[in-house]
Amino acid sequence: MANPQIDVLIVGGGFSGTMLAVQLLRRTTALSIAVMDRGGLPGRGVAYSSPHRFHLLNVPAGQMAAFPGDPEDFLRWARSNYDVSIKSRSFLPRAVYGQYLGSVVDRTLAEKGRERFQWIQDEALSMQRRRSGVALQRKNLASPELLARAVVLATGNFPPGAPRIPGLAVSNSAGGGIGGSLGSSLYVQFAWAAHALENLPRDGSVLLLGSGLTSIDMIMALKSKAFRGTIHVLSREGLIPSRHQPIQAWPLFWNDNSPQTVRGLVRLIREQVDLAAEQGIDWRSVVDSLRPVTPQIWQSLPVSEQRRFLRHVRPYWDIHRHRLAPEIADIFADMEAEGQIRFHTGRIMCYAEDRNLGEIVYQERGTSTEKRLHAHRVINCTGSETDCRRIDDSLIVSLFAQGLAHPDALFLGLDVDAHGALIDYEGKPSRSLFTIGPTRKGQLWETTAVPEIRQQAEQLAAHLVTVLNTDSDEGELLEPAV
Repeated sequence: MANPQIDVLIVGGGFSGTMLAVQLLRRTTALSIAVMDRGGLPGRGVAYSSPHRFHLLNVPAGQMAAFPGDPEDFLRWARSNYDVSIKSRSFLPRAVYGQYLGSVVDRTLAEKGRERFQWIQDEALSMQRRRSGVALQRKNLASPELLARAVVLATGNFPPGAPRIPGLAVSNSAGGGIGGSLGSSLYVQFAWAAHALENLPRDGSVLLLGSGLTSIDMIMALKSKAFRGTIHVLSREGLIPSRHQPIQAWPLFWNDNSPQTVRGLVRLIREQVDLAAEQGIDWRSVVDSLRPVTPQIWQSLPVSEQRRFLRHVRPYWDIHRHRLAPEIADIFADMEAEGQIRFHTGRIMCYAEDRNLGEIVYQERGTSTEKRLHAHRVINCTGSETDCRRIDDSLIVSLFAQGLAHPDALFLGLDVDAHGALIDYEGKPSRSLFTIGPTRKGQLWETTAVPEIRQQAEQLAAHLVTVLNTDSDEGELLEPAV
């Protein structure tokens, strides 16, 4: 029996996919929308399903509204449903934000009707173009394939890439379970794996590879679990994310005549930071003034300069741009002062295991000295893989195999046009395959935080409504079958 056709099928039900569905439901009464996700609750994903009490939002509540045109929406909800004393500058638990996103979906369905929306708890395995649309096969083989007029990938961040370390050969699958070479139970490839911190001696030791936000999250998870042992943090640069501070408005100083080189931009920002300091204004105000135009700045750089940025500036940008909630920064500082957190800087040489301890050998930064670290658990906190060629994901593989998608020039995600449409191997943008969120990093650079993605959701929803209505009016197929 043929499946009823879905107008828009969204693969992924985290913030990106959930808000795209909400925006579509709010914009039209004519289109049917479905979201496919392994989880059963809208909007949670990895980010907003954490059970740990020390996992707070990295952005103050006043900037976390789901809708670009209603900046007070989250604050109103939080004051009514969580704590009446919440301020715009408050940093709330991530699980609370997940509940808020669920309420956004419920409100939208109550207003716009539930009959046009489906939440499909399953996993997408592959897709093919058909004459009547896009066919998507799912993990539950007992369920028939789904046929949609348009498919949007809202897959979020992919798990970290397998580190190229002698002695450590792991699968780069999206499953994210514990396991390294030879069935290791000490190395964790994906920090958010369900069993990452299980069966860990309370007074033992943990080694975190990487010192960014994922590493901070693991430290806070250990704190939430009352872990009393030693936490080692090993990274190449030894850089830690900055903390949030109150900011003041700073005028936008970038324009089309600004430097189109990394060196020139760094000099320009430093000049502005110095000027702000003379007025008693913190550097964060300067960096935040660039947020609305970050995509334009990125797109103004030649590809060679974008590569230079990734090689030399990216770690420094990340720690200044992506910050810690003050409460988390205070806990982190206390744990460091007490000696529970110990930092190490260098390049990993090899990995081995001896009974119940993992051993990392690393070359200390700036020297030729090799050092060893031992831990009951070694966790990869290096951040998500962006090079889609290295991602063991059957859905992405199926798109590449058919020539329906390819990586962007810098291997930061997928090649897309200005609307997020996938560009195929012949350089043609699709009218039926789109993406939203982190997979657009090569085009936009900043595309992981709520303020950026909520705008993408609004813009892509408007574009999809136009495209699908136009194709219906003209009686045309979206694309020829292959």
